[in-house]
Amino acid sequence: MVYAVVGDVAASWERYECLAAAISEPAPAGLILHVAGPTDEGFRTIDLWDSKQAWKTFRSSRLQEMASALPASLRPRSTLRGLRPINVVLGADLSAVAPALSDLKEEQ
Repeated sequence: MVYAVVGDVAASWERYECLAAAISEPAPAGLILHVAGPTDEGFRTIDLWDSKQAWKTFRSSRLQEMASALPASLRPRSTLRGLRPINVVLGADLSAVAPALSDLKEEQ
């Protein structure tokens, strides 16, 4: 069953960019989609996983390892909220979205 996680993190966008490797190199097993962007309070991430177990595996391995590597004073405060979607609507073929996402990276 698909599982979503929304994270609000009280840290700068630059901090996100430093941490982004934990979710992108290589993409973790079970990850369907990861989006992130700056907010007034820091940054927000939205992940869509193929199962709650895939999220738990990522969280307990790569995410915990990354956090443990930082000194306690540098660990960002975050609020993670899980969601078991009842309704998922895909408005376009995800492969069609990939070029637009690449354009976003180039604009930064």
